[in-house]
Amino acid sequence: METQILLVVDDDPAERSILVDTIKTAFPGADVRQVGDPDKVIGLIGEFEFDCVLMDYNMPQMDGLSLAKMLRANSPYLPLVMVTGVGDETLAADAVRSGVSDYIPKSRINPDSVRRAVSRAIHENEQEKTIVEQRNELESFAYALAHDFKQPIRQIRTFTKLIENELKPGDNQEMQQHLTFLSEAARRLGNLVDVMAQYTLLSKVPQLGEIDLAKVIHEVRDALAAFIAERRGELVMGALPKVRGNETLMIQVIQNLIVNGMIYNKSRVPRVEISGEVEDGRCVILVRDNGIGIESQYLNEIFTPLKRLHPSSEFPGTGLGLTLARKAVVQQGGRIWCKSVVGRGTTFYVDCEYWQPKVELRAAG
Repeated sequence: METQILLVVDDDPAERSILVDTIKTAFPGADVRQVGDPDKVIGLIGEFEFDCVLMDYNMPQMDGLSLAKMLRANSPYLPLVMVTGVGDETLAADAVRSGVSDYIPKSRINPDSVRRAVSRAIHENEQEKTIVEQRNELESFAYALAHDFKQPIRQIRTFTKLIENELKPGDNQEMQQHLTFLSEAARRLGNLVDVMAQYTLLSKVPQLGEIDLAKVIHEVRDALAAFIAERRGELVMGALPKVRGNETLMIQVIQNLIVNGMIYNKSRVPRVEISGEVEDGRCVILVRDNGIGIESQYLNEIFTPLKRLHPSSEFPGTGLGLTLARKAVVQQGGRIWCKSVVGRGTTFYVDCEYWQPKVELRAAG
């Protein structure tokens, strides 16, 4: 078993010495380093591969929370344990948000508590690193697989078309029908692969900023102009605020909901209305349609991957549109749900953060 290397950061020499002795009792044979200046920690992190860092909260040069944030940004999977003589539940919560794995009040420091905290911190960070690495590997594999599927699908469609061109009108109608089925199946498979690739890409953490929802709707309207015209549909936009999110993802969300409202619709004029409501720093985007509606027992299932409530022969689609929309909303720190009345339409609700511009205060005179 490799010797563990642990680092203690505390500006008080006496308390630092006590903690070092306690750690050596908890972990016999461990290599315990110590430093009193938190500004020197980053340099040590680059020089040694520490198994865990135990840091004091109350230090004059830099408090433990600031140090934890700096260390977490520099080393995402480095186990961190906060040690402090003052604090409460609020401080403990702030410590966790700053990237600290565990928290020990100095009044409870003993070999057992230190052993538990350090061991738990190391175990949890190893698990987190493994999960992230496996997820990244799976995402890379899924994206590569989706990319590789495209070529044989294109070949199927190309050779199907070549065979169709060889057949003369009226020749072997059954064969022509089979080729039509084959071509349509290849098209659906191609669409499914595209959507799966999109789903994989949505696992990346997006950059969030100001979004003008009115601008988003206009872009979606332009992109779907031919689709809406083909269905003789109407897209109505009400008052829309600015929100915090990712514009690319929000476009995908709104576009999916509009397409959904137009496709699952038997009205003479399919209609989708979009508006926004702001309350308590949050914005709820409402997307209403006059479509066929959704039965109440399925309202919690429609965001499930590949969940279809109707055969593709009646309503085309991949069964992933709403799944993609939900994942894109969650990636922006929001949530999505819907209410529906069968035969009278569905309303989707997209909750997101309202964009509140910063107000600059200027001194008078």
